[in-house]
Amino acid sequence: MHDPIVITGLGLLSPLGIGVEETAMALREGAPAPGLSARLQTAAGEVPPFALAECGVAPKAYLDRHSELLLAACGLAFRHAALDPATLTPERSGILAGAAWGGQDTMAAFFDDYVKKGPRLVKPFLFPHAYFNTSVSLAAMEWSLRGPHQAFATGRIAAGQALVEAYDLLRENAADLLLVGGCEALGATLVRALTIIGDLAGAGHLPGEASAMFVLERTSRAHARGVQPRATILGTGLAGSNGVPGADGVTRAARQALDEAGLKASDLSAVVSSATDAAGCDAAEAQAMAALTTPAHTPVVSPVAFCGDSQGATAALHTALAVVMRAHNILPRLDAAATPLPPGPILVLAADLCGSATALVIA
Repeated sequence: MHDPIVITGLGLLSPLGIGVEETAMALREGAPAPGLSARLQTAAGEVPPFALAECGVAPKAYLDRHSELLLAACGLAFRHAALDPATLTPERSGILAGAAWGGQDTMAAFFDDYVKKGPRLVKPFLFPHAYFNTSVSLAAMEWSLRGPHQAFATGRIAAGQALVEAYDLLRENAADLLLVGGCEALGATLVRALTIIGDLAGAGHLPGEASAMFVLERTSRAHARGVQPRATILGTGLAGSNGVPGADGVTRAARQALDEAGLKASDLSAVVSSATDAAGCDAAEAQAMAALTTPAHTPVVSPVAFCGDSQGATAALHTALAVVMRAHNILPRLDAAATPLPPGPILVLAADLCGSATALVIA
């Protein structure tokens, strides 16, 4: 018997705000969040100040910004799901998350010590935090998540791959509950690198950071806990590019998700697109919509205009915004007040420069 996979909790930190309610208010207003960051000394989409303790995270001796953001999103997701992590069955609970870069500032600090002082005088406690997957392990230890444990580092589709894999694992009964999403944190090291990449590509977008984590479980388990799902994942899609940029991967991923959901493109209320000049996705995603015969009047929301380019967190942030849009009946408009969202499911797309893509249909 089909037991749909549902989202019962959402932890969200983005340039639009902390949590679901702040995000909904920002989407209603339609004002772009990126601006001049005093911390980074450049224009960027930066997450506002937050306190880990207020997100349900115990104090730590050392965390870089990437780990802070991911752990905070995990804590908020559990709270939003009305779930006490202590009640979980550890071996049946897991975590999957995606990132493109991870803790670049920690890596730079460790290497700087190595260069200036030599290998005998580096700070040993920094080294484990230099790995992008450290934050996933920290979350697993924080909440005793001993089931499926995966970190994805595949550029702008990393969080999308985590979501697709988590969906499949739950359908296969490999876990009862999964914490899944993506995170990207901005620091001086990453901003410098992205600036160089953007300048070389002639891109005009701003870098962004975000962390979005979801509590995913089967509908039967959510009902047994006495909670109502925040959203349902109707279908997912994942397509490689075979090294050929263009619309083919986006089209195949979207078709997979729509077919699995039993829907046509004309059934959609909106598309949340990862299109941005920097990733070369604008033309590819437009071509994919045409190939799917998506009606011309179907609204397309591009969060990069609201938040900056969130890199490996793209699919997680955009899925989170789709959940907020549906829950609060918001169709955001840049530099204008939001309008009501038409009825129907939302297609969330993430694509990279090479044409690989992920897709989710959310209702």
